[in-house]
Amino acid sequence: MELSSEVLTHMKQQNPKTGQRRRNDCKFWRTAGRTLWDLSLWGWWVNSMEMYVYLSKLKPLSTNMFSRYANRWALGLTFWRDATREMKMPFLPLSQENPNEEKNWSKVLPEVRRILHDVVTQCIQEGIMTPEKAQKYFRSALENDIRYAYEDHSSEDIARCLCYVHKITNTRKAIGLPPEKQAQLHQLTQLRDHFLPSMVVFHKALVYSTTTKCKRLQGYTPEMRLNFAVGLSEQLHTDLKKLIDSAVSNERAVTIDEFGQKDLCRIFSSLYRIERTEVEHVKSYLEGKNTKFPFILNGRPCSGKTVLLAHCANQASVWLKDLDPEIIVYFIDVNNSLRQLLKDICKRVDSSSTCVNNIFQLKENFKINLTARSPSKKPLVLIIDGLDQLSKTDGQLDLTLLPESLSPNVKLLISINVNRPDLLATLKKYYPDSTVFCELQEVESRSCSQLLTTLLQESNRKITSGQQMYVNQAFKKCSVLLYVELLHRQAIHWKSESEITENTLVQEVHNNIVLIFDHLEKKHGKTVVSKALSYLTLARYGMTAAELTDVLSCDDEVLTSFLPPGDSVPLTVRVPEVFVESLLSDLKGFLVLRNILGTQTLFWVSRHFPLVVCKRYLCSEETSQEIHHMLLDYFSGSWANGTAKPLIISEDMKMPGSSDAPQNINIDRQVPSQPWIFSPPFNISTAKSPPARTHPNLRKLHILPFHLLKSGRIEELGNQMISQEYLQAMMQAELADELFLWLERTSQLVFAKKLQLLHIILRSSACLLRNNPADLPMVLQAKLIPFMNVFPALEECANPPCSEGIIPKKGVYTVLPPFPAVPYTHCTPQESTSSRIIQSAGSSCGTVVVVLENGAAWVCNGGIFEGFRLTQSSKLHFTGVVSSGNIFLLSTHCGKLVFLDASVNTQPQEIQSQNRENAILEGALVSNDKLFVWWRGQNIVNVFVDREEQTELHCTYEITCVTCSEKGDIIYCGQKESSVTIFDWSNGQLLATFTCPKEMPLIEMILSEGDGMITCVDQAGNTFAWNLENSTESVLICENHCTTQGKVLNTDYKGDNVLLICKEQQMQLIDIHQTDVLDQFNPPKGKTFKEAIMDQNSCFILAVLSDCPFLLVWNCDSGQCVLSLDTANCQAVKLQKCGATYLAAITSISVLIWDMDLIKASALAPKSGKRVEMVAVGSHGESCYSSDGSKLIWKWGVSSGKVEGRFLHQGTVESMSVSGDGNYLVSIATGDIYVWETSSGENIYRISNSQAYKVLITPKGNSGVALSETCPSRVWKLQNGHGICNIHLHLRNATISSESTFLLGLHNEDLLAVSLWSGNVSKCFSCSDRSDVVAFHSLLAHPDYVIVSSASGDVYSWSLTEDTICHQFQLPDSSLCQPEIFRLSSNGGYAILSISESTINILDFSNSKLCSLRTEGPVLQQYASVGVFGQYVVYICFSSLVCQNISCDLHEKPMLVAIRLTDGETIGRFFLCKNPSTLTVSEDLFVYVGFQDGSVGVYAVNDTKKGKRSCKEDVISPTHLCPLDEQLIWSPLEKPNLTWVELPLQSY
Repeated sequence: MELSSEVLTHMKQQNPKTGQRRRNDCKFWRTAGRTLWDLSLWGWWVNSMEMYVYLSKLKPLSTNMFSRYANRWALGLTFWRDATREMKMPFLPLSQENPNEEKNWSKVLPEVRRILHDVVTQCIQEGIMTPEKAQKYFRSALENDIRYAYEDHSSEDIARCLCYVHKITNTRKAIGLPPEKQAQLHQLTQLRDHFLPSMVVFHKALVYSTTTKCKRLQGYTPEMRLNFAVGLSEQLHTDLKKLIDSAVSNERAVTIDEFGQKDLCRIFSSLYRIERTEVEHVKSYLEGKNTKFPFILNGRPCSGKTVLLAHCANQASVWLKDLDPEIIVYFIDVNNSLRQLLKDICKRVDSSSTCVNNIFQLKENFKINLTARSPSKKPLVLIIDGLDQLSKTDGQLDLTLLPESLSPNVKLLISINVNRPDLLATLKKYYPDSTVFCELQEVESRSCSQLLTTLLQESNRKITSGQQMYVNQAFKKCSVLLYVELLHRQAIHWKSESEITENTLVQEVHNNIVLIFDHLEKKHGKTVVSKALSYLTLARYGMTAAELTDVLSCDDEVLTSFLPPGDSVPLTVRVPEVFVESLLSDLKGFLVLRNILGTQTLFWVSRHFPLVVCKRYLCSEETSQEIHHMLLDYFSGSWANGTAKPLIISEDMKMPGSSDAPQNINIDRQVPSQPWIFSPPFNISTAKSPPARTHPNLRKLHILPFHLLKSGRIEELGNQMISQEYLQAMMQAELADELFLWLERTSQLVFAKKLQLLHIILRSSACLLRNNPADLPMVLQAKLIPFMNVFPALEECANPPCSEGIIPKKGVYTVLPPFPAVPYTHCTPQESTSSRIIQSAGSSCGTVVVVLENGAAWVCNGGIFEGFRLTQSSKLHFTGVVSSGNIFLLSTHCGKLVFLDASVNTQPQEIQSQNRENAILEGALVSNDKLFVWWRGQNIVNVFVDREEQTELHCTYEITCVTCSEKGDIIYCGQKESSVTIFDWSNGQLLATFTCPKEMPLIEMILSEGDGMITCVDQAGNTFAWNLENSTESVLICENHCTTQGKVLNTDYKGDNVLLICKEQQMQLIDIHQTDVLDQFNPPKGKTFKEAIMDQNSCFILAVLSDCPFLLVWNCDSGQCVLSLDTANCQAVKLQKCGATYLAAITSISVLIWDMDLIKASALAPKSGKRVEMVAVGSHGESCYSSDGSKLIWKWGVSSGKVEGRFLHQGTVESMSVSGDGNYLVSIATGDIYVWETSSGENIYRISNSQAYKVLITPKGNSGVALSETCPSRVWKLQNGHGICNIHLHLRNATISSESTFLLGLHNEDLLAVSLWSGNVSKCFSCSDRSDVVAFHSLLAHPDYVIVSSASGDVYSWSLTEDTICHQFQLPDSSLCQPEIFRLSSNGGYAILSISESTINILDFSNSKLCSLRTEGPVLQQYASVGVFGQYVVYICFSSLVCQNISCDLHEKPMLVAIRLTDGETIGRFFLCKNPSTLTVSEDLFVYVGFQDGSVGVYAVNDTKKGKRSCKEDVISPTHLCPLDEQLIWSPLEKPNLTWVELPLQSY
């Protein structure tokens, strides 16, 4: 075979010298046979250099082999296979004339191996080859691969290797193996038994070893092979998943630069091609020692500020290499906000700092990091590019966030645009002593020409001298670096004969970008180009090429041009990937890849491209919304999973090759799904394997809400915010702060109150959810479900459909949820910690304005945790604030008035009026466009119309209160001397004046125009009603003189003729027409009122008390205090009415805002107001009963969600019990026994003077036992009350046996079983060692047996029927059994012995083991109980976690925990929002909890693993708690109708 001329020519073109050397070396191959050389060139001649090098290494070995073996073609084939495998090239057939080549290969291989072994051995002996190098020829390919993976690698690399060893043992011995086979077996044994175990020992390598034993006759069967293959596949899948999960987890752990700032620095620095003199200025600044101020770089657009700073960031580590600086670069674009900027920088500067999201705290932390950096830390170089580009999401840019001076080891560089002269001027005023302001000068045209020449050379292009002349002239007019690159894109297409003139070269950057777009439109089509560029521009955080292809495929207008010709349309059509790649290739250099959120996305390297795209293709709001809409549909997965999207053909969209096409075609665009959380497609797991790892879809979480907002689909955005799946994904992605911002922002657009409630709940539970996002359903059930009656739309958020798979199958769920503390917004002005709040005012729309001691004014809104400071606060010193409706009026120290309308988003405005220095604003009144203002200590009212002063009204005395008519033309001025002056100010007339009798200052006037009346209230609380029908002569109709001492603190009137007057010692409700006292309320003992207001319907009174860290709420109808509102452990100093929607409490440092609807719902929730002492439940569990030590027993409907009734007694309830069937309730009150029928609430009979302290009912519900300490205990029939027998012995801890046969109890040191038919002792249990019986428990599943514990620590089982005793267990310590704690499961499998701090001691009878269960926190002993069949223990404990969130109340409250005792696994836990007082567990896995405030909660335990779940089918759908019906009370019999008579003692 001769060399072809084409091959030799190719070799010469590549390298003539190399080709000559190869021809010389061909002599060697000809002497040994030209075969190898020909083979190498024939098989892979393109890689001839690599092949030549490899074959040269084999020269000593091949010489000996070719001399020993005649079949040179077989040897050549052997070397060729080895060479291609070594260089990872495909093995190509060497000859098309030899089809049996593979068969020949298998024949000659053994012979080649034998010769290779002999030749290698000879080479070692002759010293041609070292033994180390010779090893590779003795090893198999398997051994080479294994050693390559494990040898000379770190433990981290070895941990990523997987090895599976399968050893097959056969009883037949391998006898007579040839030497070659024996050598191979020896090598394999060394590898398996020595090399791999050493990797396991020293590097903890993951190696699996499996042994298969074969039968002697059958050997290794195909079934064995298949079973091993299946098992190997499953194990490999599991191991690969673990490796991927650990890699993703580690990447997530070390990923701080989520928004690709490092990538941006690398990209921008690579564009630095022209040396700039400003670099030396930056270098000298960084190397300087006394640089207290930031380096401010300003320049024109496209001047290269970003590229310069990126280059300096890369060089800083070289300039300061001795100092090893910490360099942080942040490039700001349209997607960045001030909050995100500060958070990222603070996190990167100090990774140990706590996570904060408050913008003011972030500003403070930013300052601290730059001004108080420890000298022991590395120098910090912080570069912020494009400060002027920050979005206004967090308000106007406030330069006070910059430090006044920097720490000595901190360097701060900032770039701004010269087109913002106001910003530059402000910076110069902020740093008047700074000399490090640098303006970036324009690049010289000569440098631009040199750069263009360099770029053309890199593209293998040149331009003529004539063309260069016009290019130089163009650079003199525009010497911008981007312009050079744009001109380069045009010049590479020029030819030498191309005529270039001054007119053909387009000036300015934007015009040249347009030329590029024109070229793309001609090449690819205008429609495709316009849509592709629009998607790339408007997509948040850029797009990948695959995403762009998918979105274009979903665009009907684009897809139409790719439909096949003809009328038949395929079911699936996509835009070809090659087409998109071609388009992106033409934009290479302008579109670059950026690593953001773990994905390489395309983005514009210059912000001028998006500007041109928006101007050219997105000129209307409708067009932009259409693009956002398409992106939204893609990232929401609307057309994924085979969902066909209709292709609507419009008139201007013509299908190729079809004249009569259908107008509506459904086509599958084949786009991928976009789940919120990525889960493995399937999970092969065992009982001990961890659950499948899931990963949130970060792209969708960040992008979808943004495009919902931009596309105008606000309602869909609101629905997304209340999706539990979205909330869960955000929490799992550690995006809690981002979620809170979206909730706050969306609540200002749609679903205001619903989203505000959800925001408050999630924020108050943020610390819990950050640690365990899986607790989200539990948090929503605990804190959101009770308010479902107020916001039914949030039902699916708290309780999504089971098909969505949000709620896990096992856990603890709420069935009847008690009301938690009312959620509130806690807004703390940043300056209030050093300057306290002195005045406040509220508006009807929920806005509160506060004034601080330092003269600053802050605005807070309901549902928004961050207030904002009025911009005028930096210029004016505010002294006071008043409000009327939605209008705020602020006074200043210089006498100016500032007007703020809270209902519109406008800036405060100054009112033109006479300056009144040192005057104190007393009040303001708004009526339509009129504003009335009066001042403290003055007799003047100023009248403003449209914020312009019209006139002044003068009264005789100091004005204290003002009201006006509905039209605002008549004004009534109340004065200090109890007189009222009436003005018709529009006509300039004084209509009348009248004086109230007591001559005390008036504080309130209520005008009833329809009735022609006005009611006046003076400082002492006296009320006077006047008739105003005759405007000149007012007539006093009636009056009421208050008898309570003290001055009126405040009044409140809601327009329903009821006036609230609040004094320190009493609150009164007054009828304003009759001046009668309707009701009055006194404060708790030792407290006094400070202020009180009513709700909009005058149903509730809310009051602030002295020295009380909460607010109290009274029900006006019942007169009871029904609710307390937490004020974050601060004393409220004032209440503010915010219309009918919100209530605000002002403390000295913060503002707390509640939703009034939530307050009403919580106030109406059923609760007794006293601590629940016991909870009883029947076997069906449909109802439960609670007693709080009062005269009432409450019946709670578990299914209905309401209090079905209350049983009234003539005395305090001491005990109660419910029959097993739930038909009867028996209670004791002041010695009388009451028997009630639970369904009707009828008191069937009442037994007088029973002297019983406790009532027991037999499990079958036929009889009752009244236990007494002073007289015999009585057994009677439950249906009629007739006695059965008396029990004369007093038994402690008495219970009834499961078969309703005996009364079991302790007497002296023995356990007695007394017959319920005769009253005599039937059985007696005594310990053999004379120790006392301390505890016992009967078995529900085995009614004949009783478990007994003695004081000595012995545990026995006692058979009642056979009267036999079996010693079961000896406790190592007798103190381990606490009698008051001792409880037994129904089947006797487990017993709770004692509780100590965070440990529950449990006795496992089935395995005869003593177990200690570590709880999640300290357990209170009375809260322990055992569940069904001995498999579960349910307890309430306090969390051991330390909570850093002051607004979180979950960690402070106990939690309910269910544990499966068989394996110790936690079934679930539920945080209780209140302090519990008692707990009862039923046999059907329901848990009934009584709380300190008199409410009851019902919870269900579900455990699908054991097939145990609560019998109630809808436990996942909690019941809404209904308001309490105050009238539903069941009265007892007036007098007892039964009396027990002492029976004569009989003996049996």
